[in-house]
Amino acid sequence: MAVAPSKLAVAVTPQAHQAHPIGAATLRRCALFAGAAAALWLTAGMRPPAAVLDPPRSSATMSAPDSSLWMEMRNVDLHIDSRSVMHVRSLRGRVISSVAGAIASLDDPKSFRVQATNGTVALDGDGISALLNDVAFNYPGAPIKHLRVHIENGALIQKGTLHKGVDIPFEMKSIPALQPDGRLRLHPDELKIFSVNGLALMHALHLHLADFMDLSKARGVSVKGDDLFLEPLAIIPPPLVDGRLTSVRVDGDMLVQQFARTAEDTIFGTYVRPDSGVSNFVYFRGARLTFGKLTMTDTDLLIRDADESDPFDLYFVEYNKQLVAGHTKNLPNYGLRTWMVDYAKVGK
Repeated sequence: MAVAPSKLAVAVTPQAHQAHPIGAATLRRCALFAGAAAALWLTAGMRPPAAVLDPPRSSATMSAPDSSLWMEMRNVDLHIDSRSVMHVRSLRGRVISSVAGAIASLDDPKSFRVQATNGTVALDGDGISALLNDVAFNYPGAPIKHLRVHIENGALIQKGTLHKGVDIPFEMKSIPALQPDGRLRLHPDELKIFSVNGLALMHALHLHLADFMDLSKARGVSVKGDDLFLEPLAIIPPPLVDGRLTSVRVDGDMLVQQFARTAEDTIFGTYVRPDSGVSNFVYFRGARLTFGKLTMTDTDLLIRDADESDPFDLYFVEYNKQLVAGHTKNLPNYGLRTWMVDYAKVGK
């Protein structure tokens, strides 16, 4: 916007000469300088730089509420069901509502998913068994039942019942291998059917594992030839997690999955920064989040373990019981800090 010359011009009147007989020459030089500056601004169509006109921005202004909701978990045993857990060593990411425009709700873990920016999660045999039985093969007519998994010498040992007209007990030993598409390939290095060499028996009959099971209705599991393929992110408990796995390895009695670190992960430790000294927690920061009868705007919610001597035992389905057993604290900035009792200790 052009600035009127009359607001920039400096008039040197006779009165000014009389009032300042010694500084008249100085005033004329100032007038020439101001006129030249005004001409430059008007010619370039510019306003004076904002740094000259605007006061410095405060730190409160710089940390305006984020339009996204972010979540960080650290050292959390996240329940699959009332008994089995997924061990979240660390998980960071953007929270995405399952329904466009809706607010993510802690009361319904299915109401949102986490777009992982970094993380490491682990499952033991009981956790893998629960996911396969309760998620992957939990439908009428499933060809695999009563599956039990344990990890031994770097391999997954699966025992269960294969239903093909009759119930056939089986045991399969596999070393998981991560595929370029993110699936886990489980090739049967050993297979026992009715306690005999199942691979030799099938191949003698010109059969493969795929001939014994129809997995078209299974969630996150498929079969090709003698190989089973698992989609790890499709069978984990809610909230669902999107991301790319960079490695899957057996570490002792755990199957450990590592997520790729994305460019967005730099927001953690800066804008998304949980309280210092806290080791077991779930932290939400940013946009809106609802839980119980409350809705937070510019969310700053830290859910921490009341006893950090062991991992934070959290069951989202029953989180209110854990909340009632703990205590909360409001911060001057309207943030909320919650100490929850481990799920296994509630009522004890």
